[in-house]
Amino acid sequence: SQFMVMMVSANTKYDKVLAGNAVYNESEAAGQALFDAKCSSCHQGVLFTDQSYRNNGLAVDDRYNDVGRKRVTGLEDDKYKFKVPSLRNIAVSLPYMHDGRFKTLKEVLDHYDEGVVNTPNLDPLMQQGDELGITLTETEKEQLIAFLNTLTDDNFLLDPRFSEF
Repeated sequence: SQFMVMMVSANTKYDKVLAGNAVYNESEAAGQALFDAKCSSCHQGVLFTDQSYRNNGLAVDDRYNDVGRKRVTGLEDDKYKFKVPSLRNIAVSLPYMHDGRFKTLKEVLDHYDEGVVNTPNLDPLMQQGDELGITLTETEKEQLIAFLNTLTDDNFLLDPRFSEF
């Protein structure tokens, strides 16, 4: 537990902006505004997660019995629900999703924009009227990625205390 307490990622550009020691460029600022409007209901707080389990509309691969949280709880309502991950250091923590199906942040955003599959317990936030997912333009995706890159803490990632070498 002592080792885990030492592992704190809190020196990102995002953290520096919050502290008043840095400013975003135009794309990063636009990305944060988009993030706050379209993503922060699930990815909230300093860790950018609400710690919940949600069905985000990933296509189900019948070759695997990947039922998500239902495997633990046995509840049908937990089928295809997976934990909302922290987004700290997200730009360097690929592959993405619980099963690693996406290799880039762009692919993740493409999923939310046009790849959400409707299932009986799809998270309500993934259903906007008759539309599924989160509508994003290509420019908005670029801006979101610019903001997500500000969540990378190089000091944390390169800290020799956390390295085997």
